[in-house]
Amino acid sequence: MAQPLVIHIGYHKTATTWMQRLLFTPEHGYRQIADHGDVFRHIVQPHGLSFDPEDMRALIAERLAPVGPAEVPVISSEILSGHPFFGGHGSDVYAERLARIAPGARILISIRAQLRILPSVYMQYVLRGGTMPWQRFFDGTEEPGYFGFSPRHFEYDLLVAQYQRLFGAQNVHVLTQESLSADMDAAALRVAEFAGNTGFTTLAAAARRVDAPSYPEFGAPLLRRLNHVQSSTLNPWPILSLGRTPKGLYKGAGYLLKRKWVRGMMSGRKPVSDHVRERFAGCFDDSNARLAALVPHPLDLSGYN
Repeated sequence: MAQPLVIHIGYHKTATTWMQRLLFTPEHGYRQIADHGDVFRHIVQPHGLSFDPEDMRALIAERLAPVGPAEVPVISSEILSGHPFFGGHGSDVYAERLARIAPGARILISIRAQLRILPSVYMQYVLRGGTMPWQRFFDGTEEPGYFGFSPRHFEYDLLVAQYQRLFGAQNVHVLTQESLSADMDAAALRVAEFAGNTGFTTLAAAARRVDAPSYPEFGAPLLRRLNHVQSSTLNPWPILSLGRTPKGLYKGAGYLLKRKWVRGMMSGRKPVSDHVRERFAGCFDDSNARLAALVPHPLDLSGYN
C-alpha cells in the first residue's frame, strides 16, 4: 500500500466519534477501512485459544484495494483501548493482537485529563442503561472473577508504553482532547503529519463542530432511575420495561434536561465532577509525569494534575 495503516485505539470519551465521523474522511485525505463491528468480530471478541490474526489481515487486504495512493487508510475504534466500565481489561491483549495483524502500523492514542474524562465515562454508563449511583460505580468491584471500574485504566503511560514496545516509540502518537479543543486545525495537522497524510491542509467547515454532547450531569440521578424501567445493553431484562434506553422515557427526560430554563434552575451543578475531583485528586499525578517523560513529541499535560 502507498500509505502506512493508521490505527486509532481511543480512549473512550476523547472525541473519538468526532474523528470517525468528521476527521477521518476522504475529504481530509483518509479512508476508514474497518468499523467497530469489524474490530470487535476479528480482534476483540475471539477467544484467546482461537484468535487468528489472518482473519483481520485478510479483511484489511480486501478493504485496501479501493484506497487511493494519496489516501491514508485508517482503523478507528475506541474498543481497542479496553472498556472503561470493566477496568479496561484486555487492552494489553488487543495491542499484542494488533502487532501480529499489522506490525508496521502507526498507532494513534487519544487521551483526556482524567478528572474530566471520568464524569463523561459515568454519563456514558448511564446512557447504556447503568443503574448504579456514581459513588458505587467508581467503587469498582472486589468480587473474584468479575471486573468493574478501575482508575488504573486511566494511567495512560501503561498502555502507551505497551504500544511503544510493540510498534516503536516513533510509531505511536498521543493526542490530547484538550489540544483539539484549543486549536482543532493545529491538532489535526499534527495527526496528519504523524500519519504521513501530505494532502491534509485544514479542516473542512463541516468538521468544525462538537459531535454528540452528553446530557448534563445534574440529570444523572433521574436518568439512572429511569433505567430501572427500561431495557438496555446493561439491563436487558428489567422487572418493568417501558421502552429502551437511550430512547423512550430516557430520551424524553434528556430532552428536558437540555432546555435552557432547566439548566438555569440547576445553575451549572456537576455532582459527578465534584465527586471525581474529591475522590481522585492527585491519583494520576505520577502516571502523567511518566507519560510526559515517555512520549517523544511535545505533549501539553498542564491541565492533568
